[in-house]
Amino acid sequence: MVSEGWTLPAELPIAVIYALEQTTKLDNVNDFMESFYSTNDYKNMKDMIIGIQESKIKPGLIKLTTECWQAFLEKSYAMCATALLSVIEGILCEFCDDKTDVRMMMVCQKHVDNFPDGESTILKHVWISYNQFIRSLYQKSDFTGTEPDNINRHWLLHGRSDFEINEIQCMRLFNAIHSLCMVVNTEHENSCT
Repeated sequence: MVSEGWTLPAELPIAVIYALEQTTKLDNVNDFMESFYSTNDYKNMKDMIIGIQESKIKPGLIKLTTECWQAFLEKSYAMCATALLSVIEGILCEFCDDKTDVRMMMVCQKHVDNFPDGESTILKHVWISYNQFIRSLYQKSDFTGTEPDNINRHWLLHGRSDFEINEIQCMRLFNAIHSLCMVVNTEHENSCT
């Protein structure tokens, strides 16, 4: 999944998790995930958006995500993806000890490194997949070279991208935000106990 630009989804039915576990039998993870999110008039996408809206992230990020959902429904994918990058950064910065630190790859790596050796939890695997996702999203780029195949934060936000952003790219970003919201919610619950 990660090699195709997906983070570990926050919530999936058991049958889907089992199918993903058997990824060698899937012809295309992207087709699988696109179908999962778009089936039944985007029911699983809508559920994911509700999950983000009900999460413990900042209200401004919830509002921006809701506006991105509207842009998605209007097929304004470039606008949607560009704004979703801000949501991702806004949520990730909450995990920084230094709120002025903008090194998102270091934030993710620190969380992966802080799990005890041998401990295997869903939260750990979400952070591992997120760390890999962020490394791809933030991959350093030489703007004189070839643009990466997947969305790259630097190319997109610095106005250098000729990348045709499509529905599945936005699905990946919404999925990534939903994964982070699961982490935020879990940490909030742990701090309340």
